[in-house]
Amino acid sequence: MDLADLAARVERKTRIAVSSRDMERVLAALFASEDMWRIAELARIPLLALCAGLRALAAAGWVRWDTGLIRLTEDGERACALLGVAPAPTLDCPRCGGRGVETSLLRDVALAFHRVAADRPDAAQEFDQGHVTEETTIARVAQMWRHGDLAGKDVLVVGDDDLVSVAAALTGLPQRVTVLDVDPRITSFIGKVAKRESLRIEILSHDLRAPLPPSLARAFDAFACDPTESLPGFLLFAGRGLSALRGPGGAGYLGLTHAEASLSKWHAIQRQLVTWGAVITDLRDGFHAYVNWPYVETMRGWEHLPVRRVPGRREPWYRSALVRVELVTEAGVDLGVVEGDIFLDDEASTT
Repeated sequence: MDLADLAARVERKTRIAVSSRDMERVLAALFASEDMWRIAELARIPLLALCAGLRALAAAGWVRWDTGLIRLTEDGERACALLGVAPAPTLDCPRCGGRGVETSLLRDVALAFHRVAADRPDAAQEFDQGHVTEETTIARVAQMWRHGDLAGKDVLVVGDDDLVSVAAALTGLPQRVTVLDVDPRITSFIGKVAKRESLRIEILSHDLRAPLPPSLARAFDAFACDPTESLPGFLLFAGRGLSALRGPGGAGYLGLTHAEASLSKWHAIQRQLVTWGAVITDLRDGFHAYVNWPYVETMRGWEHLPVRRVPGRREPWYRSALVRVELVTEAGVDLGVVEGDIFLDDEASTT
């Protein structure tokens, strides 16, 4: 049995685009770890495809699981040797965690942010939330500063369980910070923090399925958001953000995973961004690390796992790339009112 055949079986089972190269990534991850969540992090394919792939490999006699661990069999190891598969290496810079940005100049901001974020609301499954670590939020703000998208700029945060608006305002650099969120817990928390810390943050409750308020259209220099990972949901967040930019030179910061987005989905997203007048200027894979959310056992992917163990809250396996886009033309976005479920598609596993 070859990897192309295994990939075809997984694709038929899941309706997710899977290649032989994806199956090679799964084997490389298995060579590097026996832990389900670490394998999911290293494999860099949608979690539902990974689970189906592990079962296909087990049916072929290449993989087995017991006592909570997933292991290559002797046949699997021989197959990997014949295929030239090596263990997935971990080569991230220990200083920056592979993010490629220096945050030491924001040390005081980071200390203040850790303090105010200590009693933040938990991630809510209703809104497909899962917030990043506090270090990640500071690094994201540092990237915005580095690219000239923070100091003296009008910044919009589209959905903010990561509290980017708070971290950005704590720097004192933006001219204006506005946050949109539909979750009343988030808007209330940010409002209380802003009042207590004397931060200038405009807070608006808004469901993105409706167009932006007219006062926000073409009103910002930059936006930041961490979209839901379904294709329609991601494009909704990105489209609303782009429509808020003043025009060419306006920038957006987005998060995009492998755990819920195949490369086919990445392709569809990139193609739509270009159609809307944006170009990707930066892509830092694995930039965002997420605190494990409290609803892991009820998420869609749980029942597909061959080995079920709740990861620790500080044991991040879910990561996403930081994608910076910049408009080169006026934003050609015309989404109108969006109806229906924006959180679900064939690849979504955390809803």
